[in-house]
Amino acid sequence: MKRLFCVALFSTLILVACGDDSGNPFVANEDSSSSFVLLSSSSVVELSGSNHEEEKKVLSSSSFLIVTSSFSTLIENQFSSSSKGSVSSSSILNDASSSSAKEELLTGSVTDERDGRKYKTVKIGRQWWFAQNLNYETENSHCYNDSTKYCDKYGRLYTWADAVGKSEEECGVRHVCNLTLLVQGVCPSGWHVPSNYEWNDLLVYVGGDEIAGEVLKSSSEAGFALLYAGRINYAGDFIQEGRSAFIWSSSEVDDYDSYYVDFYYTYSKVFLEDADKTDGYSVRCVKYGI
Repeated sequence: MKRLFCVALFSTLILVACGDDSGNPFVANEDSSSSFVLLSSSSVVELSGSNHEEEKKVLSSSSFLIVTSSFSTLIENQFSSSSKGSVSSSSILNDASSSSAKEELLTGSVTDERDGRKYKTVKIGRQWWFAQNLNYETENSHCYNDSTKYCDKYGRLYTWADAVGKSEEECGVRHVCNLTLLVQGVCPSGWHVPSNYEWNDLLVYVGGDEIAGEVLKSSSEAGFALLYAGRINYAGDFIQEGRSAFIWSSSEVDDYDSYYVDFYYTYSKVFLEDADKTDGYSVRCVKYGI
């Protein structure tokens, strides 16, 4: 398991051009033409797709953060679109702020035209996020314990292939998918399944991985509103309902595993890990907008 989200110490900035490097969870396998800024408190090292030993030195150093740079050019066309439905503002306590100042959050809603379901949305930083787990029925999705009451509460649990909108024959176990950003997947039109880049952006905005779990959980009135839906494991068992939130990333590890973000109810820290593509996890949709 890879626990690779770290708190940033903003002291050194280096612009680094990276190639496709699946060893780095913040470099998605889909398209790795982006550049990155590496901020490190203790080490300065140039990363490249062919220099894995140097990358390991960075990953083993004290505190670091990789922030997307030219990745934003991939999603510029998303900024002109906005959520359908009403938009309002509300004020929540931003626990990530050292001054504990209150910050205005835009909230809204979107209706999935495929089934008529309506979802709350919230703008966090430059991203609009679903403030609920997706509950769109697909062939390989399930309600927790196969009971519709859990779908109403938590949304559905999807295999990774289902989450990214592909068949198991295309992107399931023993298949490398090599998706291209952005991945709409199971999300409604105009929205997409977040990649490692976008999860990183969210965690950075709320103050880093060490406190993000508490901040995103605490903002249930007007914010991200974490739902601890549990998961389906490789054996097909439903486990950890009410204790953990496992939410897919669109970023792939290899032919067996893909990335997800792991929130525990009792932990403030958030983890980026990899799991078998057959596991059943939640989906949160994201988009960029003004």
